Order: sequence, then C-alpha cells, then structure tokens
Amino acid sequence: MNGSGLTQLWEEVLYGDDWSGPSRPGTPPLHQTSNFVFSTVAAMQEALKHEDKIPFYTRGANPTVSEVAQKIAALEGMEAGLLFGSGSAAIAAAVLSQVEKGDQILSVINPYSWTTKLIRDFCGKFGVGSVFCDPQKLQASITEQTKVIYLESPNSWTFETHDIARITQIARQKGIITILDNSYATPLLQQGAPLQVDLVAHSATKYLGGHSDVVAGVLCGSKQLIADVFNGPYMTLGAALSPFDAWLLLRSLRTLPLRLSAITETANKIVDFLKDQEGIRKVYYPKPPILETTDHVPQTGLLSIDLNTSDLAAVERFCNGLKRFKLGPSWGSHESLAFPAIATMGSKNYNNPNVEISRVRLSVGLQSADYLIQDLAQALKLL
Repeated sequence: MNGSGLTQLWEEVLYGDDWSGPSRPGTPPLHQTSNFVFSTVAAMQEALKHEDKIPFYTRGANPTVSEVAQKIAALEGMEAGLLFGSGSAAIAAAVLSQVEKGDQILSVINPYSWTTKLIRDFCGKFGVGSVFCDPQKLQASITEQTKVIYLESPNSWTFETHDIARITQIARQKGIITILDNSYATPLLQQGAPLQVDLVAHSATKYLGGHSDVVAGVLCGSKQLIADVFNGPYMTLGAALSPFDAWLLLRSLRTLPLRLSAITETANKIVDFLKDQEGIRKVYYPKPPILETTDHVPQTGLLSIDLNTSDLAAVERFCNGLKRFKLGPSWGSHESLAFPAIATMGSKNYNNPNVEISRVRLSVGLQSADYLIQDLAQALKLL
C-alpha cells in the first residue's frame, strides 16, 4: 500500500468510530469490568459458546479490549487480533498455538532475547526442536518437521532486515506458518498482510504505546489462526490485557504517525552526527539489504552504537555522563533512553558471555535533535 493509501487507512481505522449511539462519546468508552451479567440462562449459554465475541468474562472478550485489538489488526491489513499483557506473551501465544512435540521452529538469528529463550529453552523442554540461522539459509534449513518460521525484521539491537515477502512465499509453498515481530516498524511502516505473514506480533509497550505507561502485546492474523490462539494459549494461560490499558493504548495509537515522524527525523540527524565522531566505531541503523521483492526498509528512532573503546570503565563513563538520554530499558516512547549492553553482565536472565562491551542502544524520543546531540557530544568527551 502506498503512503497516501496507508494514511487514509490509518485515519479511517482510528478516527472512523461510530458516534451515532445515544451517548455519542467522542472517545470509545472504557468497559472497566471483570465480568458481564445476563438476564437468562439461555443468553449466558450463548455467550459461553462464543466467548471470543460475546463478552462473558474479561479474560476472554471485553468490548474495549476487543475494539482496540480489531483496530490494530485492520492497520496490519489482517482479519482479527488479540491484546496481551506484554509483547512476550503475544509472541509466546503465537508460537505455542502452532507447535507440538516433534515439530521444529526455524528462526532468524538474533531475535529478542526472551523470544530466544521461548523457542530454544521453553519449547525445547516439551520436545519442540529449534534452529537459528541466517535468513539466506532459511530455505536450506527447512525440514519435514518445520512448522513455524519466526522473523524479526528489523531486530532491536543490530537491526538486520530480511526479505520477508520472499521468505513467506517459500513458507506458504511448504505449508509452514510464519510469525513476524513487527515492533520496530509498526503497521505504519510495514504491514503484515501485504507481505503474506500469517501472524504478526508487537510489543505494544514500544511505539504503539509510546508513553511508558502501558506494558502490552498484540497479535494479528486470520480469523482462524486467531481463534486457534484464543481457544488455546490465550484463554488457558490468561495473559489478557486490562481494559484500562487497552483504552490507554488506543489513546496512543492516534498520535503514532506524528510521534514516529518527529522521532525518525531526529534519529536520522543523530545518525549523521555519530558517523563522523572519533569516539564511535560503528553505528547500527536499518539499511536496505539485497531484496528481491522490495527496497523499502523501515527506519524509526532506535539505533545502536559501538564506542571506539574496549575499556569497560570508559563505556561506563560515557553512559553515566549522559544527561538527556536516561539509562533505562525498553524503547519507543516519548523520552530518550540509553541501554548499555554491559548492563546485562551478571544478570541471571540476560547475561551473555559474548556481550559486546562497547555497544550502547539509543532510543530517540521527542526532544529536538540539537538537544540530544549536545548530550551525546559532551558524553563522548568522557571516553
């Protein structure tokens, strides 16, 4: 879909609400309730038969949660969606709904760390095999046991991008389900449906939420695949998002085009500045690979740098010297954040013996480019 068509879709989905009801709310109402009541047993029975559509208990369908999920699915060009309590929960539900003992998951290298743990460790405990490989070798790595191909393009540290359309074409020919983590690009810059992805997941905590006040996940796909997720891991594991958090998420979605445009413009200026600095060995930012089907590569406000030093103390001086980039996890919000890879050293869940000591991830927020560049410049002098 071209830029003007996508903009029109975005406006229709997020601003085309039906205001013809008796209360005529300018913002969709918040249904902050855990359960719903019925006038007859028959009505209650009917709701339980269609718990994914008729509100019964908010762990299943809730009007606010369902509305926001459907809007995000529409933005991805897909039929249905579900909201989760985190992006990791959405990814886990997608994977677990498609595999069983004896199957294999084929994943691109370097996905999100908790996704790696899910595929390699958690699923491995239940007899599901896994292979992590370069996307160029995906086709050669497919076996009869391969049931899922997992993609993350761009990823969230070194920003490798893949020819998603080519991979999904291969997968469909072999009856393999594809799952894409689209958190970096958002549906504004990369839609799952035109790329023929089966299930698209998001950490909605990032750009979709954008205010550092909601932890959420989204999963979009066909009605059948989403029904499989709903009737399996979604209801069984109970990782539903609260109605209030869904309502906040809808608030954030309406400003995403403006936020993302401003953030990306600033990030590009920062990348241009960093490339010329003696204290920087390398800048990681999405760039076009050799693609057969598209030359479009999404760029947002997330990038990484390798400082031109292997001295742990020097890296700490740089990071501790930042004043406008705050040290913190996550990304994609209004504030600017720095996440040094060395912060993971010694962590039970994140410790990597091969950690890149010099690497720091930067999440650009809504501050001006000059304001943030001044901060980076003074911190680089501390190396």
